[in-house]
Amino acid sequence: VGPSLIRLAAPGFRFRFHPEFRLRSLLRRRRMAAAAGTARQAGAAPRVGLLYDQRMLAHAPAGKKEKETPERLRAIWRKLAAEGVTSRCVGMRAKVAKEKYIASVHARKHVDLIRKISSKDSSDLKKTAKKFDSVYFSKGSSESAFLAAGSVIEVAEKVAAGELSSAIALVRPPGHHAEHSKPMGFCLFNNVAIAANYLLNERPDLGINKILIVDWDVHHGNGTQNMFYSDPRVLFFSVHRYDYGRFYPYEADASHVFIGDETGRGYNINVPWEHAKCGDADYVAAWDHVLLPVAEAFDPDIILLSAGFDAARGDHMGDCCITPNGYALLLTKLLGFAKGRIVMALEGGYNPESIANSVCACAKVLLGDKFTLNSPEMQPFESTWRVIQMVRDELKTYWPVLSSKLPENVSLRSTPSY
Repeated sequence: VGPSLIRLAAPGFRFRFHPEFRLRSLLRRRRMAAAAGTARQAGAAPRVGLLYDQRMLAHAPAGKKEKETPERLRAIWRKLAAEGVTSRCVGMRAKVAKEKYIASVHARKHVDLIRKISSKDSSDLKKTAKKFDSVYFSKGSSESAFLAAGSVIEVAEKVAAGELSSAIALVRPPGHHAEHSKPMGFCLFNNVAIAANYLLNERPDLGINKILIVDWDVHHGNGTQNMFYSDPRVLFFSVHRYDYGRFYPYEADASHVFIGDETGRGYNINVPWEHAKCGDADYVAAWDHVLLPVAEAFDPDIILLSAGFDAARGDHMGDCCITPNGYALLLTKLLGFAKGRIVMALEGGYNPESIANSVCACAKVLLGDKFTLNSPEMQPFESTWRVIQMVRDELKTYWPVLSSKLPENVSLRSTPSY
């Protein structure tokens, strides 16, 4: 799948690109087109793994106030089945992660807590949950957490080995907020971090030496950032609402000035939006002027996507405006790297309709389907342009490709009023 499959049907879409970036994009498109042509000649179709397991529905809140519920997975599965996507993918079942792999990124005390938590009675479950930030526990939490972690390992291993061209892991509980020693933000284990560590340190035979982790969840991937903050083998990119530290998880290290430490300096990239309502154009701008140039220089062996969909239009927790085909475009732009080896691991997304439509659009991209981007607002915000410039200035010492000036005379929208 390449950009040639995308038809931009938005008259106001007026981005202008540097000649050097245009040349790189052209060369990448040619490589992708050549690869796609070879596959067509050989009669090969993408082998897309799709992992779904009803056992992960057992992690369920006692009341109705929680946003992270089993219905999220059910809604996605219904949509994929209705659209004929499930029959086109390679079905996979979850596997329980071995404790030693989870303990490679989490403290032993943390692993023990999650393993034992479901044996407690309901009052103890509530009491324990109150010790942490925005989590709940149930009788199904332990098994679900171990299955979620094991599932992402499973699909990542098969994509890295070439058994699958790409894969989608429909897992819950999500993972990117989970820290080394504590669960938080609906997340019990950091599923993507566990899988990344597994590929790098447990399976050197697979030849995965550099991993790009892209986190497009509307919330900052604080746990993942901290786990690889000094590791140059992992390029971590998070685009999220920051609102000057007033958006969850309310931590300063979601700022653009946190770029990594020691040998990992420059390998942690935060694109922190200043307000709500960011949509397709804002994310495309972040891709084209930050993520893609750096990814080209980094040249990853595989991409792990922390695929939260709470920045989707209709999700009131994120209050942003990415359309399903906006997500499809962002994913398509990533297919030019790592030979298209992408693992999508579900993170957030709390409007069942929005998350189902968005996951379906992404699945169809991985399967090679065409789509049309017809977004009503294809100019980024003025604040988006300012944030992108700040990010580039912070990182240009480490990534010279970001040293050039941004395009001028770009059509921009004013910051939304509240």
